[in-house]
Amino acid sequence: MGLIRNNGHDPKLQILIQPNIGLESDVRLPIINILNSILSNEALLTLKTRNAHWNVHGVGFFELHILFDTQYKQLNDISDEIAERVRMVGGIAIGSFAEFLTHTRLEERPLEVPTILHLLADHETIIRYLHEDIRKCNDEYEDEGTSDLLVSVMRMHEKMAWMLRSYIETEPSIGVSQKRKN
Repeated sequence: MGLIRNNGHDPKLQILIQPNIGLESDVRLPIINILNSILSNEALLTLKTRNAHWNVHGVGFFELHILFDTQYKQLNDISDEIAERVRMVGGIAIGSFAEFLTHTRLEERPLEVPTILHLLADHETIIRYLHEDIRKCNDEYEDEGTSDLLVSVMRMHEKMAWMLRSYIETEPSIGVSQKRKN
């Protein structure tokens, strides 16, 4: 990702010190690409969740307003963790809408307020991609640090998806100790 950012510093004075953390540069680059793609997914889903939060109305308004508020704050925290990991492995975290849209694996739906079902589908899409990314980080790149982060990110998305799913379920779940009444 040929990104150049100098944060207002004189580029002649910048010294790039690559991390010496047991990951060679040929491994760090694909890891950075994976992380920036995940960061893009998080940024887009955060914006979609904020959109749902801002525009929620009708039955369940109060509960959904709080749920969406909680979830976009969690997504912000996830984005921060991912961006920090990009920096830890020697990369530059992307940070513009254009870059996010280029690197996301989610579908952008302009002019549409996301529904719970749309948000749920996006969380589940992210979870499926995270499974692949975790496998790559473990098996192909032997990067336990990134893999560990991605497992925790996946668990957060699983929990958020479960909460959305639970909100829209019309039938109560049946557990082992419960019997269905006919």
